Parts: sequence; C-alpha cells; structure tokens
Amino acid sequence: MKYFQGITNVEQAKLLYRHLAKQLHSDAGGTVLEFQKMQDEYRITLSRLQECHNPVSSHFSKATLNDFFQSESPEKELLINLGKLAKVLIKKQVPQNYLRRKITTTNSLIKKDVLNEILDILNEL
Repeated sequence: MKYFQGITNVEQAKLLYRHLAKQLHSDAGGTVLEFQKMQDEYRITLSRLQECHNPVSSHFSKATLNDFFQSESPEKELLINLGKLAKVLIKKQVPQNYLRRKITTTNSLIKKDVLNEILDILNEL
C-alpha cells in the first residue's frame, strides 16, 4: 500500500481519497496511471475496512447460502420450482419468442445486439 497506509476507518479513507484525487488527477497535473493505482488501492482499502467492521455480513451471506441449500424450507422449494419452470419455459422457447418480437420492434441497434446475445445464451441452454 502506497497511499492508504494506516487508514483505520471508512471516513478516513474517503477524506484521503478526495485529497489524493485532487492531487493525482490528470487535470491537476497528475498522471492517469498514478490516479488509477490510487483508485485501485482505495477500492481494496474500502473492501478491507468493510470486512473488518462488518465481519458478520460477509460470513452471514456464506452461512445463509449453505444453510439454505442444506435445509428443507418453503423458500428452497419455491426456488427449486421456479428453476424447473424456467427450464420448461426456455425449452418451449417462450422467452426466446418474446425476445425475437422485441428485436423486431426496437429501433436501437444496441438493444438489438443485447437482446440477440441474450437470445443466443438462452438457445444454448
């Protein structure tokens, strides 16, 4: 760590980031590479601080998923059934037909490209 050594909380990190951004930004005479390095370090620092200050949430999500898939619950049964329904709909080409109609009615080339990509993915399933 070059920029964010000794930072112990998110507020300190944010204040230092603002200060460094003013110095390192290319509009202020800095270089794009240095600014990007500082931003990457900032993201890593924030992630580390959030994990340290909120260890329950990062552990909670993993534990919850493990518990969920290992237990029998109404929610699990619902998700399993939704998964089965999705497979049937994809097999019967329901979402693909909808996407084909959307592709023909949209004027945006970007939307057409995105919809075509999604259509290709669904066709591969």
